[in-house]
Amino acid sequence: MSPSPLLVAEATSGLPEPLLAALLTWIAVALLLRITVLVERVRLEWAVAVLIGSYWFTALLRDQAVQSVLTRWTTLADVRLATHAAALVGAGAILWIGLLWRARQPVRAAMLALIWAGVVLAVAALAWISAPARAADIAVEELSGWRPGVYLTIYSLPTALAEIPVLITAVSLLWHWRQSRSRAAFGAIVIICIAFSQVDAWTRLVTGWLITTGVHRLTTDRAHSNDLLFLIPIAMLMLLAVPSIITSLAIRTHRDPASRNSRILRPMWEDMMRARPEMRLNALTWTTLPQVTEHRMRVEIEDTMISAAPYLTGLGPAPIPAQVCDALRAALTGGAVEHDDQNAAAPPWIGDETFVLDIAQEWNRTRTDNGQPSALEEADSPGHPRKATL
Repeated sequence: MSPSPLLVAEATSGLPEPLLAALLTWIAVALLLRITVLVERVRLEWAVAVLIGSYWFTALLRDQAVQSVLTRWTTLADVRLATHAAALVGAGAILWIGLLWRARQPVRAAMLALIWAGVVLAVAALAWISAPARAADIAVEELSGWRPGVYLTIYSLPTALAEIPVLITAVSLLWHWRQSRSRAAFGAIVIICIAFSQVDAWTRLVTGWLITTGVHRLTTDRAHSNDLLFLIPIAMLMLLAVPSIITSLAIRTHRDPASRNSRILRPMWEDMMRARPEMRLNALTWTTLPQVTEHRMRVEIEDTMISAAPYLTGLGPAPIPAQVCDALRAALTGGAVEHDDQNAAAPPWIGDETFVLDIAQEWNRTRTDNGQPSALEEADSPGHPRKATL
C-alpha cells in the first residue's frame, strides 16, 4: 500500500537532504558531548536534553531516507504518529523546563508523573483518532468529520500551553535587562523561538478545524515550513552549549584556572592544615568542582594566616612573598614572635588572591618534604577537630 501524496507532503521534511543531515549531525554531536562531559548535571540540564532529543527524533523521523527504511516494516502514517509522539514528549519537556526555570527549585515527582501521564494520554488519543487514516496509509487531514480538527488540536495545544511559563520567565529576563545583559539577550532569543513556535502551533490548530469545516488548502503549503520553524532555531541554540562543553572539558582535564590555582595552593595548604588542623572547615567530603575546592583552600589558608597575625605585623604593608613564607613557617612551627601583639589585626594583603598565589609559589619553591601525610589523609582521622562551616 502506497502512502497518499498528501501524507508524503505532511510527513516528510522539505529541507534539502545535505542540510538536514548536517543539522541533525551537529545537534546530535553537541547534545552527546554536553551530556557526556558536563561536570555538574542539574535537573534543568536533563530537561533541556529531553527537549532537544525529542526534537531531534522528530526531525529524524521526517527524513526521507529514514522513512524509506522504516516503511519496510510499517506504514508512513505510523511513522508520522511516532513523529508526533516525539513532539509531544518535547512539549512535556518544555513544561518541565518552564517550571524549573520559574520556580528555581526541583519539580515534585508527582508533578513530573502528571506531565508524562498527560503526554502518554495525548499520544494514545492521537493513535485512536488517527486509526482510520493509518489503516489506509493516508494523512489524518484527509479524513472527514471531526477527526482532523481534534487530532491537530491535541497535537498542537500542549506545546502552545507548555511554552507559557518559559515565555513569562524570558519576558522577565528581558524586562530586567539592566541587571544582566547576557541574560536579557538569552531571554530575547527564547522569546523569538517561542514566537515562531506559537505561530506554527496555532496555525496548525486552525488548519485542522478549517479542514473539518471543509477547507483543505492550507495543509500542503505549510508542511514544508515546519522544519525551518524548529530545527534551525534548535541548531542555533546548540551553539550556546559550546562554552559549557569547553569549560567542562577543561575541568575534566584539570586545565581550568581553578585546577591550576589549586595545584599551586595545595602544598602550602597541606602544611598549614597539618600544623593547624582546627582551621579545617567542617565538610565531610570534597566536591568534584575545582572552583569549590579552590575556594575552600583559600578560606582555610586565609583563616590560618589570620590566626598567625602576630607573626605578620612586622612585615610592613607590602611584604615580598619570601618574607611572608618565613613568618608563616615561624608561626606554624611555634617559633619566637618578633612583635608580641596577640591582638594584632590581619594585614590587608591576606585577601589579595593574586598575592596569596605568589606566596604559595614561593612556599613551593622553598618547601622541604618531611614525609608527613597530606592534610587530605589526616582530615577525617580521629583527633582532628573541625571548625564550623561559615
